[in-house]
Amino acid sequence: MQSQSIVYKIPEQNEFLSGRFKTHKTLFNRDVLNGVLSIFDEVANIGDDGIRSLTKKYDDVVLDGLILSSEYVESSISSLSPSFRFAIEQAIKNVQDANIAMLPKSWEKQIRPGTVIGENISPLDSVGIWIPARKGPLISTSIMLVVAAKVAGVKKIVVGMPPLNDGFGDQGTVAAAKLAGADQFVIGNGVSIIAGFAQGTESIPEVDGIFGPGPGGIAAAMSVAMTYGKKSVLGIGPTECVIFADETADPLKIAYDLINEGEHGPDSSSILVTTSITLAKKVEALLLKCIDEVEGKRRQYLQNVFGPNGKGAIIVASDVDKACDFINWFAPEHLMVVCEKDIENHVLKLINNAGEILIGEYTPFSAANYGIGITAVLPTNHFARAFSGITSKDMVKYSTIGKLSKEALQEIYPIIKEMGTYEQLPCHVKAADIRLFD
Repeated sequence: MQSQSIVYKIPEQNEFLSGRFKTHKTLFNRDVLNGVLSIFDEVANIGDDGIRSLTKKYDDVVLDGLILSSEYVESSISSLSPSFRFAIEQAIKNVQDANIAMLPKSWEKQIRPGTVIGENISPLDSVGIWIPARKGPLISTSIMLVVAAKVAGVKKIVVGMPPLNDGFGDQGTVAAAKLAGADQFVIGNGVSIIAGFAQGTESIPEVDGIFGPGPGGIAAAMSVAMTYGKKSVLGIGPTECVIFADETADPLKIAYDLINEGEHGPDSSSILVTTSITLAKKVEALLLKCIDEVEGKRRQYLQNVFGPNGKGAIIVASDVDKACDFINWFAPEHLMVVCEKDIENHVLKLINNAGEILIGEYTPFSAANYGIGITAVLPTNHFARAFSGITSKDMVKYSTIGKLSKEALQEIYPIIKEMGTYEQLPCHVKAADIRLFD
């Protein structure tokens, strides 16, 4: 690992940091979007054959079919070791508990005499869940998304994933998704599978909602799918985290928390923000040693993240408010707050842009990724300024309710008459007239 320092100061180096993260706001560009649109067209024109062709082109895998057989799904479950299956089932239970707690309920309320309003909550009929695997299997993601749909009451849950070289899906991911409640599994190139979910093919059913993380091409595909009337959550891109810590934090734990998220891939963002230069220097020194202990491709990923062209950094802020200004600007997918209690309270009051907030030294990112039960499928690339993580709340839709008595209609009749007349819609006024005066 190279020795170039990754410690920066704000506000002194704000301009430099803006340059380091200049690509962060753009999850995909117009060229990517145009490529995605052409894939949607190909899938629309030739269906399954298009997906097979695109999978050979982009994934270098030849597929005989797109549907994983029930026999393969059952064999995937059988392949689990007892301890691994137990861990999966416990994770499913914890995610169920969290999503049940978050699930909205239908309601009605009288807001004025004779005027009742409310919301009727109903699940989407069907959803497509995309689970990427280019950088490694993501069974936790499959559990979180499938369980969210199942808890919401979605009747048909179809999981899509990229094929392995043998033309099948990752067995652990298939097993976890099936145990979580998935009904069907399809394999193929990611963008083309999402295009199939949006339009329907011979093998892939058209669905009402499409959810899942991925790089720019997948994010662009989700945005295109929304133009087909499909519900989705945008901005679920490459992993990113920010840690806010003060001098009371353990520097070794912080170093491991940074590489916890950084090891996902070379495009990950992993940032410590602190007001303590002493903590910053200690973490930097330990971080380099910790990375040198990692083996294989994950070490290469980390070297890229914390290298000169990566999106890893240790930032020393002049005060807590400046630190929070940076965090709100960055709007991290994952935020960890590890500091003295009074400072923690101050930080939590100031932070309003974060996909999730993990509090205290015993709440590492890995606990939220796997065990707590809250979603780790969260907005990235500044999208946490406007979007939230995917839970059971995203798997339902809302029908607003209104109910009036004759007296309540009479009360608002002047509004109907004046506004209907001004908008030159006389039948709007007449529809109220015949109820009150004829």
